[in-house]
Amino acid sequence: MTAATQINTIFGLGISIFVGTIWLLLMRSGKNSAVSKKEVLLQDLSQLWIKNGEVNIADLAPIWRDEQVLEAIDEVSIEYQNARIQEFYNKHIRPLHKASQQQAVCRDLLSLLDTEGQCASVVNVSRDIEATWDSNTYTLLGQTNLIDHSLNVAEQVLRLLQESETGYLIPDTIIAALSHDLGKLPSIRGHLYSLGEHPLAAGRILVGLQSFKDLPLKEEILQAVKFHHKQPQELLGKTLKRADQLARQQELEQAQERLQPLEEPPKWHTEAKSQDGIFDEQPEVKKKMAVTKLVNLPWLDTHALLKDMRPYINKLEGRRFQAFSMPNGFVYFMPKILEVIAKKQAEQAGVLEVVSMEDKEMREILLSIVHQLRQENVIANGLLKDNYFGAYYTVTMKSGVTMNGYYTPCHAEAFDSIAVMEHAKSGILLDLVSVESVHGDKQA
Repeated sequence: MTAATQINTIFGLGISIFVGTIWLLLMRSGKNSAVSKKEVLLQDLSQLWIKNGEVNIADLAPIWRDEQVLEAIDEVSIEYQNARIQEFYNKHIRPLHKASQQQAVCRDLLSLLDTEGQCASVVNVSRDIEATWDSNTYTLLGQTNLIDHSLNVAEQVLRLLQESETGYLIPDTIIAALSHDLGKLPSIRGHLYSLGEHPLAAGRILVGLQSFKDLPLKEEILQAVKFHHKQPQELLGKTLKRADQLARQQELEQAQERLQPLEEPPKWHTEAKSQDGIFDEQPEVKKKMAVTKLVNLPWLDTHALLKDMRPYINKLEGRRFQAFSMPNGFVYFMPKILEVIAKKQAEQAGVLEVVSMEDKEMREILLSIVHQLRQENVIANGLLKDNYFGAYYTVTMKSGVTMNGYYTPCHAEAFDSIAVMEHAKSGILLDLVSVESVHGDKQA
């Protein structure tokens, strides 16, 4: 037997005897203590043995105490008022035992959202990036409160990191996701909020959390939160920004489903005749026909409509715009423009029922207007499905910042020379780089 083998044998025997002694001591103390039997990892004991040559019972305290803390965290039953927060906590936060520090921060963040997160998830401060969204997008995204948006982003983070096999970042990136918009909480709004810097306000909340101060990646998390509307450099920040964009797209699509544009009525040849010669639709067709139909608009003057739409193109009001052109020959209009002009024409024609129409009825008018404009080759059919009057698009700026909006796409030649319209651009409109549908059809 070599000297090295002898040393290893003696060392192993010593460790075994020591562990056995410790086990006996713990068994005895267990009779008079409420603490359940715990395991102390052999690797932790061996490190103390190698370092000191001996192990004092006091040296075990930090190891033992950490185990007790982890057990206590696991056993704490936390209840949140919001059902979705509770579900998210049970599914994604409670299992973070190996990242107990991040788990504690997440609990604090979820408590903040549970208390005040029913507020809107959008900011309408003139200097904030969200102020550049068109009013239609802003209104639709305003239907999602801060709780749902924060959890949407966190769920996107989970999906992105799992797909890219970078799951080690999940605990820290969830913290960034849950905190990135906390600057919008009513009790937090102050000077930074008024300056349009809700990400910086969110960063201040994080720094103020005691549970956050000892995180190894706290600086990287702070940078991700502060720059989630700009150009983050690290993977954590890039993941947060992408997750935020995907969550907003998801929220817009959900809003679209709640206000689903109407479809054209089915063809007569798809219906069956009854014995008395009258068309007898199937039950599902009857239901569809009762809700979705094109209407006759004898009062509509499409030539005047196009003329009245022209002044809206590339017109800025502060940093907001309702219609814009792109160099490739397309112009994008908010459907609200069509509604305003149509109601004006209807009023002049004495068709007052159109002027006072509710949103659901007005969608039939908008669908019918777009249907008529299709016949005159005004609508960019390749960018808009046949039975819709608008679609969601993501507009990318030179800085890489993206904005989402619901638009009706048209051919530029129906209004003016594209060169003339492009020359009239100013301010933020000069920074528009590309338009992409939510289905990935990119228009430069």
